[in-house]
Amino acid sequence: MDYSKLMSRSWEIVWNNKFLFVLGFLAALGSGGSGGRANSNFRGSSSSDFDLPPGTVDNLQTFWAHFGALIIALICLFVVLGVILWLVRLVAQAGLISSVARIDAGEKVTFGEAFAAGTAKLGRMAGLNLLLYGPFTLLALLSAGILMVMAGTAVYEEVARGGNAEGIFASLGIFTACLIGLACLTLPLLLVVNIVYPFAQRGAVLGELSVMDSIRHGWQVVRANTGEVIVIVLLFLVVGFVFGIVSIAVILPGAVLIFIPAIIHLAAGGGSFGVLEIAYVVAGGVCLAVLAGAINSVLVAFRSTAVTLAYQEFMNKSKLA
Repeated sequence: MDYSKLMSRSWEIVWNNKFLFVLGFLAALGSGGSGGRANSNFRGSSSSDFDLPPGTVDNLQTFWAHFGALIIALICLFVVLGVILWLVRLVAQAGLISSVARIDAGEKVTFGEAFAAGTAKLGRMAGLNLLLYGPFTLLALLSAGILMVMAGTAVYEEVARGGNAEGIFASLGIFTACLIGLACLTLPLLLVVNIVYPFAQRGAVLGELSVMDSIRHGWQVVRANTGEVIVIVLLFLVVGFVFGIVSIAVILPGAVLIFIPAIIHLAAGGGSFGVLEIAYVVAGGVCLAVLAGAINSVLVAFRSTAVTLAYQEFMNKSKLA
């Protein structure tokens, strides 16, 4: 495979058909990874380091009585929005695959045609996504739910017995260790799924295959072209690193201009933060998010185009063989 030609042809298609940037933006909706870090400084010299203030249980009950319904409503709202974004993302991904294949064949494609083609494949795309990533999502949600229930129960019991929360960490330690071991086992499998999934998508969209046949097809494509697939993955890592540097170079100055004055104002004002300041920070954050999404849309469109062209070359090679 001529990788230089693959990359240059992919960029040519994306640049000459800029509606692919819009599809790339939609294809990245809600797919950004997020991670959490918990930094704790524990001193074991005294159990008083873990003491919780008296009346914590009463305060929690009062808070839940006032805001419980609102919290549940917000959770439901975010779940609905998440499902909508997930469906739009799948439609855009299918539209990207279909439109790039048609453009490479010499056809003219519009955004509306690409979106309609993606909508027609939504059922297969959703089934493919659920079947390959559903078990990982359910496992993560189940683990997070168990962890939250254990933590909440431990906090309640410790507070009810007098406010010493030292036992919380002991009760959660074994479960956390099991989660780390489970993650070490599932991460390699998730890596394989991440490599097979794009080719399974193209089997569903371009090959008109069913969900199960698409998965088998994606695995066969990867297994028959392992060397080329590994090189493409490494190229994407390099391209992603470059885009990451560009994103930081563009977004960081804006973040400094938006958030540093707000932090200085907050520190100088003794903790006061008015409506105008909040609106300024929120609006600035939204602008930065849109800018980051616009930059990411270029990467998503380019990467999807390259995979589609590589997939077609793999299929042509197998037909010749």
